[in-house]
Amino acid sequence: MMNLDVLFRQMPDTAVITDAYGYVLDFNRNDKVEGLKKGIRLTKLIPDVFNQKEGNVEIGEYVYSRVISPVSSGNHVIGYTVIFTDVTEEVILERQNEDRGRELRALARAKSDANRKLAEYAMEVKNLSDYAEQLRIARSIHDDSGHAVTEIHTICQMCLQLMDKDIQAYRELIGEGIKICKKASNGGEEENYSSLKELAETFFRRGSIENQVVSEGGEPAFMREKYETVSRILKEAYHNTMEHSLGDAMEVRLTGNEDSFTLMIRDNGSFRGPLEKGFGLMTMEEYVRASGGQVQFLTEEGKGFGIVVTWREHEGED
Repeated sequence: MMNLDVLFRQMPDTAVITDAYGYVLDFNRNDKVEGLKKGIRLTKLIPDVFNQKEGNVEIGEYVYSRVISPVSSGNHVIGYTVIFTDVTEEVILERQNEDRGRELRALARAKSDANRKLAEYAMEVKNLSDYAEQLRIARSIHDDSGHAVTEIHTICQMCLQLMDKDIQAYRELIGEGIKICKKASNGGEEENYSSLKELAETFFRRGSIENQVVSEGGEPAFMREKYETVSRILKEAYHNTMEHSLGDAMEVRLTGNEDSFTLMIRDNGSFRGPLEKGFGLMTMEEYVRASGGQVQFLTEEGKGFGIVVTWREHEGED
């Protein structure tokens, strides 16, 4: 049978034996309690040690849970056994979790307030007069045209210098000038796309997300006037994946016939509900409705976030 003294000294926690008055008689040597030694009163280190049998106590840089057991002889208490278990790491983690919980709740409140304000701003934008919208368009045209004129002026000056010196560089500059003129004539767009598939493929070539564009069926003629709306949807879907879904790949599926057309975009992120429509998704819904389409969001828990937009030839017409 193992000697009790040996067993006592091998205990992993700090165990202390006192007499009836709280003077330390013995303790195991692997303790971390600073100042613990034979002959002192345990109450000098921990004043309420014999009054509270549960709960944690901080001693120096450590936190302990304690269990106190009286040692009796007949009807008299002749001493106490006090076991301190080091719970410092658990307490630190608990406090960190509480701090993170408070931070997350504060962030959730801030996000809710921001979404509410954005919704209010969206309503204000929706109620702007036609004059304000025309003024915005005029400013955009002015900026695009101003930049184009400046670039063309610079290219012309460089062409004059290179015309007799470097014919290859001269021709390349002429080509750049033609591109700028086309961009200005197309309202700021650099290219005229022959199909929505080309638009989508060109868009994703400029990004950093792996993508796949699949086209099934055909593209009805009525979709030609909706290219700008499709471009806006692609931009918002891309932003949503980068900022929220945290996916690294997207699939774009284009399905059409002569009467209808469906655009489906889905990433490989991991959706965590519920769906909270921020300013971007609310604006997307407005653009889709204005173009005569219907939008649906795919929000299966743990799966990638999806957007499905459907247009029919006669929907949205008066």
